[in-house]
Amino acid sequence: MEKKEVFRIIDGIAKEEGIDLDEQAKEALFLISEGDCRKLENIMQSCAVISKKIDEELIFSMASFAKPKELKDVLELAIKNRFIDARNKLLDIMLRYGLSGTDLIKQIQKEIIELEIEGRKKMELITACGEAEFRMTEGSDEYVQLEALLSKFVLVGSDK
Repeated sequence: MEKKEVFRIIDGIAKEEGIDLDEQAKEALFLISEGDCRKLENIMQSCAVISKKIDEELIFSMASFAKPKELKDVLELAIKNRFIDARNKLLDIMLRYGLSGTDLIKQIQKEIIELEIEGRKKMELITACGEAEFRMTEGSDEYVQLEALLSKFVLVGSDK
């Protein structure tokens, strides 16, 4: 569904339910719902239970979804060989938004495309995401897999 249509639906629901939200909140709803109106309504309903004034932070928190900018910062830290900083920030994001390891990997995979690195390196990182996600679904420790994934970002970043 087109962004304009989703925003129209958001505005309609907000007006009908007496919900106040700004453009950033609408953008967050669009991003998270991916055009799925059922998902959009569920997120808005969950947020409205807490507050009639809905902001971006509440939406990301209720949807268990990390802000793309925060994840991009983590990945850029790792690529710049700042593994400990990247790991600490990733753990903070994971705990703050209540994300599972597989949730994070799915979001990380989307952010890889936006990184300013060559295409072949992006493909290596996407492959590493797939391997980590597979291991997690097979029962491997998600923290170990996320650290291993971040270490791959460090290696790709340091590979000249």
